[in-house]
Amino acid sequence: MLATVITVLVLIVLIVALLSMVVIVHSGEVKVMERFGNYVKSLQPGLHIVFPVVYRVRQTVSLRQTPLQMKPFEVITKENAMIKAEVSLKYHVSDVEAYVYKNENSEESVILDCQSILRGIIGGMDLNDVLNGTNTINNNLFKEVRDISENYGVVVDRINIGEITPSTEVQESMNKLITASRNKEAMITEAEGQKQQTIAVAQGRAQQIEIDAKAQAQQVKIAAEAEANRITTVATAQAKQIGLVNQSINDSELNDRLIQYLGIQAVKNLADGQNNTVVLPSNLTDLANIPVTKTLWDNTGHSDVSQANSNEQKK
Repeated sequence: MLATVITVLVLIVLIVALLSMVVIVHSGEVKVMERFGNYVKSLQPGLHIVFPVVYRVRQTVSLRQTPLQMKPFEVITKENAMIKAEVSLKYHVSDVEAYVYKNENSEESVILDCQSILRGIIGGMDLNDVLNGTNTINNNLFKEVRDISENYGVVVDRINIGEITPSTEVQESMNKLITASRNKEAMITEAEGQKQQTIAVAQGRAQQIEIDAKAQAQQVKIAAEAEANRITTVATAQAKQIGLVNQSINDSELNDRLIQYLGIQAVKNLADGQNNTVVLPSNLTDLANIPVTKTLWDNTGHSDVSQANSNEQKK
């Protein structure tokens, strides 16, 4: 009976020992194995046999990508404006030995470095640049944190800056600036509208003046052309009349003696008229050379003509 109990106890101890030697590692994880407190290796996913007296499994390390959300922390901008920033990141373990043995808390180290680097970046930027330059800040922060995080056995895959909240005083100042900016834009818009209206009115007046001037110029041109046409018509008619007279004279075949005779008759008719005074040129000698006048002088013998000539000479 005693032997049976001992045998059962031995079997139980052997089963427990065998079970403790079996180590199962799941996919996406590794188990850190030590020998007398020293790192030996990382057990990859699968079934492993570990001697419990010499070796032991210290802890399980996940190799999967892990999100990490930081608590909001205060940051001061270049112009000493206080803001609160929220940062989240994703990382995975790349060096198990460094992650477990070389750093007490790799995640906390990454958080502290991330905050320090972000304070340095934002500390050299204005508030407006911080609020509008989230992508630039993300890129710069990611590059610097990724290089440092390798010392902790982790790799930062992504960093995202969440909400950036200015302090109450800064928010009030921003609201005042926004209100002032909107008022300024409204005034500029109104002034620009008035300017455009004034320009439109002036252009309308200028166009109307130009139209009136063109109309007046056209009217003057039409009147001038009409007057020119009238003068041309009159001149043409007179020229035609003179031509007809000359043509008639040429066709009548009048000679010089006949023309002289007609001239004498015309002067005689003038002398025989009711007028008792006939004005003749003072140079009667030259006038006497004219056949018509000479003949009239020789034949008429009117005292009025002689008296008129004498008066003319006295003048």
